Amino acid sequence: MDDHKIVEKQELKHSDLLPVLDPEQAKEAYTAYLKLCQAILVPYDKRIVDENGVIRQESDYVRIAQKKKNDQGQWITEYVDAPKKSAFRKLAKFYGVSTEILEKSKEIHENGSYTWHYSVKAIAPSGTFTTGEGDCTSSEKGGKSEHDTRATAHTRAKSRAISDLIGFGQVSAEEYDKSVNVDHVPNADDLRDQVEAEYKVKEPSVWGGQLGIAEIQQYLTDNGLPGEKFKIRHDEPTRMYVVDDHPFFEDADLFNLLKNLVFEMGGEYNREEKKTVFKY
Repeated sequence: MDDHKIVEKQELKHSDLLPVLDPEQAKEAYTAYLKLCQAILVPYDKRIVDENGVIRQESDYVRIAQKKKNDQGQWITEYVDAPKKSAFRKLAKFYGVSTEILEKSKEIHENGSYTWHYSVKAIAPSGTFTTGEGDCTSSEKGGKSEHDTRATAHTRAKSRAISDLIGFGQVSAEEYDKSVNVDHVPNADDLRDQVEAEYKVKEPSVWGGQLGIAEIQQYLTDNGLPGEKFKIRHDEPTRMYVVDDHPFFEDADLFNLLKNLVFEMGGEYNREEKKTVFKY
């Protein structure tokens, strides 16, 4: 038994699984990374949008809404700001990272669509490198041109390679949620597409209150939306409350928040008529 213990200690002593930096050096490197992010990346809530809804300064992050159950078993919405491609391009520049295309190919499908595949290497000044794979199909998002399909595949591979090399574990928007395309900031139409898909497989409602105009408005207000501005009507013949589409629904983030609240309350979004309905 004693001999066995000695062997175990010897194996552990000669293990190759040792850090290349001591804890203080690792802490210093990670702190430098965080400070650089704060210095050069624009947070999501610092983007500038004028009175006409035009974005004058874009953020380097995508805000992702995620549904999860809390400790009480209730469905809640959590938001994560994940870095998108512009963030990793800036970080690559200030870390001195270069990239190299290793391989690219075009795959043609039987239905006439095609997919571009790219493999990209990201290289640090020290010579350390990582590789990233990316692809894009021409039929994505209702159809892409040859140029856009090829460029998107290249961008995805490049972002993944850079992220793996210098990301310090920070998950990119594309890897965090596969439904998010980091080459395209979601707009209201995109989110409405997501609503349709989600309602086909939605979970039971967690809403436990009585339906009424005042109750719906209050619930929206309690969860961060201006409930008093919603035009809600009671359509008695069809036995439902109707929330008509509102101009600010064109704000992708507000619409994303609304559709999650509607989901919680057991409502549905009618894309054709552009309205939210609560049946009773």
